Formats: sequence, C-alpha cells, structure tokens
Amino acid sequence: MTSVRRVVAELKAALDAGGIETMAEAHSAGMKSGLSYRLFCGLINLAYPATSLLDVMKDVDRRIGELGVIDGSKAVLSTLPTSWRPEFPESQERVIKTRPVVVFGRHGSILTPFLIAASLDRPDLKMLAASYVGKLGPNVARCMYPVHLPIPTFRRAARKGILLRIGAWLTARLNAPVEKDVAREQNRASLIRAAEHVQSGGALLIAPNAHNPKAKWRTGIGLLVTRLAENDAATGDTCLVPYRIWASIPGIFHLLSRNPLMRALGRWEYRRPIRVVFGEPIPLSEVIERTGLDPAAITEYLEAHYRGLGF
Repeated sequence: MTSVRRVVAELKAALDAGGIETMAEAHSAGMKSGLSYRLFCGLINLAYPATSLLDVMKDVDRRIGELGVIDGSKAVLSTLPTSWRPEFPESQERVIKTRPVVVFGRHGSILTPFLIAASLDRPDLKMLAASYVGKLGPNVARCMYPVHLPIPTFRRAARKGILLRIGAWLTARLNAPVEKDVAREQNRASLIRAAEHVQSGGALLIAPNAHNPKAKWRTGIGLLVTRLAENDAATGDTCLVPYRIWASIPGIFHLLSRNPLMRALGRWEYRRPIRVVFGEPIPLSEVIERTGLDPAAITEYLEAHYRGLGF
C-alpha cells in the first residue's frame, strides 16, 4: 500500500501543478511503477471507470482552448456512445440565447456543463463551479468562477450508491482542504465576479442543489440574485432560466466502464437521447417583487418554482 499512497500523492501534486493532463501522465507512470498500484487501479475500475473518465477528461482543457466553450463541449460529448437534444419553450429560444441570463437547476452529472454549453450555443457562458473543476486546466478555469463546496464524505456519498461513493472518495483524496474563513471570502469574490458577468450581458450556469437530494438548495443563488438586483439597469433585462437534464448518473459510468456487461447496461439506459430541457425565462424583477432582497427567500422561491415545474 506504500506504493499506492505514494502514487496517489504524486497524482494530487501533478493535478495541482499542471491540471488533468499532467495528472494523466502521472497515472501512466504509476501504472508502470509497481504491481500494487496496477492492482489498486484494477480493483477501482471493476466498479468505477476511473481510468476511462481520466481518458475523457484529460483532453477537455485542450478542446476548450482550441475550439472554444461551445464546440469544445460538443467535441467532449461526441466521444460518448449516446446522443443529446435541447428543448426550449416555444418562442423563448432567442431570449434565452441572447439576453443576460442565469441558468439554474440540478447538477445531474459530470456532463452537465458540456450539455448546457452545447445547447445554449453561447460563447459568453460561464459557470459557478466547485473549485476543483478549475484543475482540469487553464482554459476551463477561465470559463468559471470557483466556489469551495463541502466534499461529500465516503459515508454521505453512500446514500447514492457505490459508484458515487467511490467518486467522492477519489475527489476527497485529490482535493486540498481550505480554511472556512478563506473559503467564505473566496466564494464571496466569485459571486461578485459572476454577477458582474451577467450584468455585462453574459450567461451564467449555477447548480444550487446540495449533495443530499433531501437538503434545501444552497443560498448562493439567492446571494447572486440579490447582487444582480442592486444594479437597476440590469434588473429589467436579466432572466433566470431553469433547466433539467434527463440523464442517468450511474448510466454515464456504465457507458465508460471497461466491463462489457456494464457498457451494455449503459447503452440500454441511454437507448434514448439525453434531454436538456429549459423552462420559461423568469424576469429578475418578478422574483424580487415576490421575495424582496432576502437571499434565503429568493432561494426558497426559486427551488419551489423549479420543483413545481416537475424538474
């Protein structure tokens, strides 16, 4: 196990230093360095397609840099053995694709940012995302505003099954902890920058749902809306757009599995295209009229509206 701990430490250092591509190189070196690491990876890959995910994600930053956020996202999606289709409310597609918008909804899977970017077809799309996502590389980091989120523990992730339990464990091992006060200040700075982006006419993706599906939404979205509402000029044009992605999270792992039986199960789970559905745009002014400027009330209102749509 000493070899495993050493290589995991090297993977973390490589991710911190050079992003996912550098980590992929460290993984390849680890596979050649000793039997214990190969056995460790083989054991994980029996249940969780860690190596296949790494193969897909290692090229993400390069694709975003070379092709931009739209075509780069489409290129990532094209590597999967499944298709997808966006659905917009009647007569509202142009509004969603041209107005300053905050697109919000459940973070369904690792594919969420790519599906939203490819569907919206907006080069100005940015996202509020977990800080470790920025480690995919500098091009991805430029498309996001990082926030420090609680990393799901092995036990908490277990509520969602063995696949997400393993994913949570791997994330925890590769992500460096941050002091609460530092995290709070950095999250505040990211919210301010994200609001400024929308106020300048841009599009922003945010997934406010907590890891626990029974828990209430995080109030970050309420704080963001409050910040936007402080700018009178932006309030009249800005809309909030709910989205829902119909895609099985375990199904993604099954599709990428090296086990032919799991891949067959994944193809059955994705026998129909992934649906990316956008709801009617909600004017920011309407939300403020109903809730005032209380972030908690705004968050509660948006969550209730979202659930009322059947999303």
